[in-house]
Amino acid sequence: MNDYHRQTSHTWESVRSGRGMDWERQPAVFKYYPPEFEAVSLDACTQLREFLHLCCGITAEKVYPGGRYFLRANPSAGALYPCELYVQSRGEPGLVDGIYHFEPLSAKLRLLSILGPNEGVEGYFDTGCMVKGLVLLVTTLYYRSSWKYGHRAFRYCLLDSGHLLGAMEAAAYCTDRCCSLITRFDRERVQRDFGFATRELPMAMGICGKRQPGEMHCPQMSLDFIDGSGAFSRDLIIEQAYARASLMSTCGGDTPAGKPYSVPSQELAVIVSRRRSIRKFNCRPITRAQYMAVHKVIEAGIAIDCDEDVRIFSIVNRVEAMEAGLYTHDRCLRKGEFAGMAGYLCLEQDLGAESGVTFFLVGDSDNYLALMFKAGLIGQRVYLESGLQGMGCSGIGAFYDREVVDFLETDGMILYALAIGI
Repeated sequence: MNDYHRQTSHTWESVRSGRGMDWERQPAVFKYYPPEFEAVSLDACTQLREFLHLCCGITAEKVYPGGRYFLRANPSAGALYPCELYVQSRGEPGLVDGIYHFEPLSAKLRLLSILGPNEGVEGYFDTGCMVKGLVLLVTTLYYRSSWKYGHRAFRYCLLDSGHLLGAMEAAAYCTDRCCSLITRFDRERVQRDFGFATRELPMAMGICGKRQPGEMHCPQMSLDFIDGSGAFSRDLIIEQAYARASLMSTCGGDTPAGKPYSVPSQELAVIVSRRRSIRKFNCRPITRAQYMAVHKVIEAGIAIDCDEDVRIFSIVNRVEAMEAGLYTHDRCLRKGEFAGMAGYLCLEQDLGAESGVTFFLVGDSDNYLALMFKAGLIGQRVYLESGLQGMGCSGIGAFYDREVVDFLETDGMILYALAIGI
């Protein structure tokens, strides 16, 4: 088991340790570059604007006494949104070829650097390839999450990054773009060139364009550090875990893209914009067809350069024509009424007990980043397919790790849990 994952496991005692939040040091959830970086409107780039909106655009505003917060197309643990999105455009109608930062609240881009001949972010991962179209970089400002969740926050940053990659996959489907994902690149060079220091961590890249042969070099830029969180408290455990996880071991190689979605693109776009994390189920059964539809999107191939194995365990609580019990896919491992246990394992949350099905995602690999990204991406697919099936979904990143391992009788790490139902 990954040392960091073990170190941040929840126990009955740890969740009652009384760790509080310093509201005087609450981080900002939007990063802004100063005015010397040109703001670029997307009004004339309607397809690109729609694509970026479906990746991580603002979908709702919630007002409460003393403040407000915004929901986005991509879910985030605690609505803290540690992820940022950078966009390289080459040959995109209406845009200068360059590297940009996307501002979700204004739905604008900030031009960070104009591309010179034979340079681009491709140089960080493949010096023999040029992409005509978009290359996207996902980063995470970890303090936005560690302010609330402490050392365990790095898990949520990885899962949130995976959700954003899954949102990118869905956005590409909705706007008729291709999409493949990159987890192996020179993160240290990216940190230096973009001026991220150690506060903002490069996570993954997405290619939404056509690869062409061509000798490419890293961008000739050296940006100054721009504060994206306001307050900041350094977490050496997170930074060390990131440094170790960035030294990826041998992967199984690229995998071809699957087809997780088959509905009309506009129908999926509506689901993306309406997606929310459900807060309570009505304890009504779902159909076997709904359960199998969700499993189908889970199992569809992911176009990624490092595809790690993620195993899916299902605690079936309320599914028509299926006995209650513990399953993998439609194979029953153990019959029984485990709804109460599912709720307990999810830190005694009703969502785990009242769902139609509670999934646990399990994996064991030295490639921790790729493994967690995949878990988050699967989570995004589960959210969207649940919406298409008329169900609700909630991602659950907090659980009693060791007790879930014992209940499932597995040796793997518990990566994520998701509850679906009505």
